[in-house]
This record gives sequence, structure tokens and C-alpha cells, in this order.
Amino acid sequence: MDMQVVPEPGLSFSWLYRQVQQYNEQSIYPKASRLERWALGTGVAATAAGLTAGMLPVSVLPLSWALMALTACLAIEVSGFTLFLFLMLKREGGQYLRPRLSHAAEMDANFAYWTHLVKQLSAFPAAEREERLRFVLALQKTMTDRMGLMYGGLQKLGPFPVLVALYLQFRTWTPGDWAGGFDVNPVLGLLIFSMVLLYALGWVLVGMRTRLDVYSALLDASLKDAPATSP
Repeated sequence: MDMQVVPEPGLSFSWLYRQVQQYNEQSIYPKASRLERWALGTGVAATAAGLTAGMLPVSVLPLSWALMALTACLAIEVSGFTLFLFLMLKREGGQYLRPRLSHAAEMDANFAYWTHLVKQLSAFPAAEREERLRFVLALQKTMTDRMGLMYGGLQKLGPFPVLVALYLQFRTWTPGDWAGGFDVNPVLGLLIFSMVLLYALGWVLVGMRTRLDVYSALLDASLKDAPATSP
């Protein structure tokens, strides 16, 4: 990695985004493969297709066709999510077996690039960095207030909303009743879809809020005498 500090014509959040994006990509763990991403997408698509087919009236989708479609969607959903979980555990299993050692190794790998980013920022005028730091801190407060009204402590809930959605979907399912996983009425199907959609959008906002935290930590570290502090 080239550690040479090359100042830009002017500090911008677009430039800072590109630098932080490279920082986030510095990982000692292997990235998700195309097959793993495809398996997750297939499971989600099959779930949506099954819920949609289950809500269609018999006049639109005959019962015999609906049974075949729901069975196929359920099989694809289970297969996709099972393959995704298997590949994810295979890829990330090492860090869970030795969490403290893996975390320390990850911090060592990221430390050099973190200090490199702080040095790059230090090449810009302090007034520009202070102005952007104030702006980021204001955005942090605004986003925290708005997310609190809509989601509350989403990080504390973890996967609980998804588990509730799965319970609603499979609450009447019995072994051998493959179509029963999508035996939901339109109101319940809309509720399940809304829960999953809001959960996904919530984590997108959490990611944006985390990125603001990194921006503020970098800008603050570059304004101090000892800029080697990790976020």
C-alpha cells in the first residue's frame, strides 16, 4: 500500500467517501462470493414470489397451479437460505472460533490505513476540516433523532423483526404441508413484507449513520496532535 500523502485540490465529502470506502475494504477475512450473494438473493426473491402467489385469488391462479407454485417457491426459499448460511459460516467461521485473536488481527490490519487516512486529511487546511466536522456532527444529531422516531434502538433488536416475520409466515405450517408456508391472507402478507422492508431500510440507515461516525472520527483525529486514534 502506497503511504504517500497526496493532497487533493480541495477537501470534499466525495473524496472522503472514496478513501473510507477503501478503508472498509481492508479486511483480513474473505469477501462473500458471487454464489453466496446469489443464494441470498434467490431466497429473498422466492419468498416474495411465494407470498404474492399465496395472496392471489383462485380466479386468477387456480388451486392446482397455486399448490405447485407455492411448493416450488418454498423449496427454493429454503434451499437458497440454507446455502447462504452454509457459505457464510464457512467463510466467517474462523473469526467466531477465535473471536479475540481475529479481532486483534483485524485491528492490526486496519491501523496502518487508518493512520494513512488521517495523514491525508492533515494535508488539508484546518479550517476546511473544522467546517466539515461541524457539518457532520449536525447531520449525526439530525439522523439520530429521526431514526429514533421511526426505529428506536434497531441495533438492540438484531434479527428479532425477521424472526417475527418468519413466525407469521410459518405459524400454521406442518411437516409435509409445503404450501402451508405461504398460506397467508393479503393483510398478513402485506404485514410480513412491510416488516422485512422496514428492517432492511433501517439497516441501510444504520450503515449511513456508521459512515458519519467514521467521517467525524477521522476529521476529529486529523485536528489533534496525536492522530493515530482508531474509531
